[in-house]
Amino acid sequence: MTSLSRALTIRLGLLGIVLFAAFIAAVLAFTFITEDPGALRNDVTSQIIQQSVRPSTGSGLQVEKTAGLVQIERASPRLWYLVSDGRSVVEYAPELRPGLPIDIRLDGPTIAAQMRVGGDNALAFDVIEKDGSRVIVATGGGVPGWDLILGYFLRAIAGPALAISVVFGIMIAAAIAMSVSYISARLRSAAEAAARIDPRAPRGLLPTEETPVELMPLTTALNSALDQIAGNMEVQRRFMNNVAHELRTPLAVMRSRVDALPDEPTRLKLTTDLSRLTTIVSSMLQLARLHATELPFEPLQLNALARSVLAELAPLVLSHGVDVALEEEGDLHAMIDANEPTVRAALANLVDNALRHAKARSIILVRVLDGAVLEVIDDGVGIAATKRNQAMEPFNRMSPSSTGAGLGLTIVRDIMAAHGGSIAILGNEGGGTTVRLAFPPDGTSRD
Repeated sequence: MTSLSRALTIRLGLLGIVLFAAFIAAVLAFTFITEDPGALRNDVTSQIIQQSVRPSTGSGLQVEKTAGLVQIERASPRLWYLVSDGRSVVEYAPELRPGLPIDIRLDGPTIAAQMRVGGDNALAFDVIEKDGSRVIVATGGGVPGWDLILGYFLRAIAGPALAISVVFGIMIAAAIAMSVSYISARLRSAAEAAARIDPRAPRGLLPTEETPVELMPLTTALNSALDQIAGNMEVQRRFMNNVAHELRTPLAVMRSRVDALPDEPTRLKLTTDLSRLTTIVSSMLQLARLHATELPFEPLQLNALARSVLAELAPLVLSHGVDVALEEEGDLHAMIDANEPTVRAALANLVDNALRHAKARSIILVRVLDGAVLEVIDDGVGIAATKRNQAMEPFNRMSPSSTGAGLGLTIVRDIMAAHGGSIAILGNEGGGTTVRLAFPPDGTSRD
């Protein structure tokens, strides 16, 4: 997975390195262009000689033949240099040395100094401190290689370059942090807006006012796609609603004709098939209505509603030879913000499902916890853990012999989604299934 923050950090870091290298190159180029060539070569030669000077011993001052000094001597036919500590002198090619502007054998105190002479007879004259002694280094005619010249300048600018690199690095790091923070904030804002989109009506709601120009094509495309999806969903809802409405009258006519058939076995078989078809149509109409309108919510006492629904379903329960028990735990007077007709339909669907799968002469338990959680428990064959999510998909009947439409749990799932609640299918230790509906407490947002 590609990280925008990491990619931006790498690119800005590389840009900083390139800019810093370009700055160093520009400084070197400026120096090479503006510096007198003879003085430049003598500066480098003087530095190489100064690095080769060794402290005075019993035999006097010494100049070690380092690799750099040997390289200059070989490449410079007009090279001469002179090194003195006021007591001894080391001189190379004295016959090439011109007259110096100062007496080499110094008497009295001398401060560190530099003198440069350009032109045809360019020379460098330095008075330096070396191991507590004053040392004079004078040279001219040196032709150091570009490697020595470049090394000299890199050492010369190492301190300022390090300081500049630290400041530049801090600036680049700050720019990276600010850029990443800005991009993350804009993406987070878009993600939060996307999370607030109602899946039942996914219209283009991603903000465009504060969206960066670079993200505008993505935001616009997503909004357009969401509008198309919402339009297609609306067409499907209208189609399902119209089909359900159009089928209700023909089904009623068919039911009256089937009831009039004299052949009882045929009548019973057709009645069973017709009942299942009627259930499917009714469920489709219920789903269409659930998605077509905004549900009105009001304070509702779940305990009282559960008692009322079970009382209404008592004849249906008795016809199945099954008992239903109601348990109430916790706060019996707690309120939730809900739509009463759809919550009634959800509980009725769960009890109907439990009746279809419960064993004969068993007990279906309906439990209300703290006025916000509703559980329906049966002792049927249960639902495998791997198939519990699948059980809530439309037209999914868990048993081939089931007479249901396969829409009951789908309707319950969508009702809970409309309430901002959750539905969970759980297994029981002794067999059977527990379906748990958890509603938000009263006043909690359903976004």
